[in-house]
Amino acid sequence: MAAGGGAGEGSVRTGAVVVSYESRLDLRSCIEKLLEQRPVPQVVVVDNASSDGSADLVRERFGDRVSLLALADNTGFAGACNRGLAAFGPEIGMVAFMNPDVRVQEGCLAACAETLAADPAIGGIAPRLMRPEGQIVDSVGQVLRRGTLEVRDRGYGEPLGPELLEERPVLAACGALAVYRREALTAVSSAGCAWAEELFCFWEDLELGWRMTNQGWRVQALPSATAVHGRGAGARRGRGPLRWRRPVELEACVISNRWITLLRHLHRVDLMQRAPVLLAWDLMMTKLSVLRRPRLLAPLRRRWPLVTGEWRARGTRPQRRLVELPW
Repeated sequence: MAAGGGAGEGSVRTGAVVVSYESRLDLRSCIEKLLEQRPVPQVVVVDNASSDGSADLVRERFGDRVSLLALADNTGFAGACNRGLAAFGPEIGMVAFMNPDVRVQEGCLAACAETLAADPAIGGIAPRLMRPEGQIVDSVGQVLRRGTLEVRDRGYGEPLGPELLEERPVLAACGALAVYRREALTAVSSAGCAWAEELFCFWEDLELGWRMTNQGWRVQALPSATAVHGRGAGARRGRGPLRWRRPVELEACVISNRWITLLRHLHRVDLMQRAPVLLAWDLMMTKLSVLRRPRLLAPLRRRWPLVTGEWRARGTRPQRRLVELPW
């Protein structure tokens, strides 16, 4: 394990997991910013079988200052997070999970650690993510859209306003930089995994936060902990939703993971009440996506058994009513 992770008396010892896939151009700056944090976190880079030399860059540039897990297969964001988490010793009490296009700002992780140390009911923290130009918000935590129950990043694409500078509960932290108490991750783990690997990527951040909330932990937006996020890595340039500009395999994850998450965590009463609107919305969006790219049908069919399996497993997990969730 790389050196670092020290902390002052009463604070939380910190680890950071950077998930890499074809990320050579982003990794250096991302890791350098992490190593500038005080105290310095223990950093684990999990490389999902990149072909662009990402793992070589980590070895050559950072040596034993950073631990590298170079995987033979792409396990997705969720799978890489689980493997990075497992690499830490028991002394690490807080773990930041992040994309390589994130640059943590001075004091970011220290502020998160102080907040966790001050309130044992907080299981996760959503830092304030800003776009690279510094004026536009990317995310200050995730909640659900009231009508369609889509994921909504608070402040996404907006100028920073007073409401977004308030500390408040949210449903989840954006996976670009999600900070969690180790104890909370252990408490909500299933089959030894904190992150839902079957989701691969997309919605896995919202699913984890919702699972924590349903089990009594609180996820807190912490605007004083700041980072810069590039947003949209791997997507083609153009207009329209990002999902339409990603590979069809990833769009299939977006569509199927939404329903896996809703079936898993939405209270049965809310599901029955919302089903007509949710089905109409999703059928429309899926039809538009398939008309744009008929190749989407094949990966959707491959992932559909995960959705039907979740339907059969309903009722096996604690579920809160929508009115009890942060909005």
